Amino acid sequence: MILGIGSINIDNIIHMERWPYHGETYYGKSTTVMCGGKMANQSAAAARLGGDVALISMVGELDHYNDVALADLKWANVNTDHVGTMPGEYTGTGYGLVSESSQNSFIIILGANGGVTPEYVESKKHMLEKTDICMAEYMIPMETVEYSLKLAKQLGKTTIINPSPYVDASDSMLKNIDYMTLNEVEAAEFCGFEVDSEESTMEACQCLHKKGVKNAVITLGSRGAFASDGKEHLMVDSYKVNALDTTGAGDVFNGAMAYALDSGYDLFTAVRFGNAASSVSVMRVGTMRSSPSREEVQQVFKLSAK
Repeated sequence: MILGIGSINIDNIIHMERWPYHGETYYGKSTTVMCGGKMANQSAAAARLGGDVALISMVGELDHYNDVALADLKWANVNTDHVGTMPGEYTGTGYGLVSESSQNSFIIILGANGGVTPEYVESKKHMLEKTDICMAEYMIPMETVEYSLKLAKQLGKTTIINPSPYVDASDSMLKNIDYMTLNEVEAAEFCGFEVDSEESTMEACQCLHKKGVKNAVITLGSRGAFASDGKEHLMVDSYKVNALDTTGAGDVFNGAMAYALDSGYDLFTAVRFGNAASSVSVMRVGTMRSSPSREEVQQVFKLSAK
C-alpha cells in the first residue's frame, strides 16, 4: 500500500494566450476549477495506475469545495477515510496561470493543510503501520513532514519526498529519505549551485547523497530526468509529445514512480515509467484529472521498450 501525507487544494487554473504585463488588465481564455494539491495529485496518479493508495490530509469547514475535492479523489480511487475537516478554515487553494506555450506559475494558500499536524499524523499511525511506501511533500507544516518521515522509517517503511515548494530541511530529516524527487530549481536551492547541465545535475545528486538522501531523482522538464542511487546514475530521456498543459506533470511523475517502486521496479525503470505517465498527462488540460490510467501508460512504456 502507498500512503500519502500532505496537501489537498482546490486549483483555479486560468488559461491565457500569454502572460500579462505588469499592471496590465488582460483577458484569459478560460478557467478550470478542480481538486489539486501536491499530495492529492500524487496520490491520485498512483491510484489511477491501480495502486492501493490512502491519503492523510485536511479540507476546510468554511467552503463547499471540500465536496469537490473528495469527489475528485474518489474518482481516482484514493482512500479518503483519513481526510479530516478543519474547523474555522477554508480548504487549501491554488491559483494557476497557464499560457499557450505551456508555461505555468502557481500561488498557493495553505488553508486547512495547516491542520495536518504531527498530532494528526500520530492519530493515523495505524495507517503507517499497514503501508509499504510513505509519500510526503512540503505543502503542509514542516514539523509534520519531519515527524512523518521519522515515524515511517522507525516502522521500517520506504519514504519518498518531493520537496516542493522548497524550504530548508534539517540534516536529520534528510537521513530519513529513501527517494527524493525534485526539479533543477529545487536542486540548486538544496545544493547552492546552478543545475543546468548533465554534469552539474550529477554533482547535485552527489550533494544530496552526502546529505543523507539514498536515491535522488532530478526532473528536467522536456529533457527527462536524472536518477542516482549513489553508485550508479542514468539520464532517462523524456517521451516526445505535443504538450497541451504541463500543470501537475511533476506530481503525476512522482505518483507514477511511487506506484512503479511499489510494484517492484528498480529505481531507473521506475523513473522511466514516471516519464511515460507524465508524458500522457501533459497532453491533457488540468492537474489531477489529467492523471492517466495504467493501460494508457503501459502503451507508451511498452512501445519505448521495443
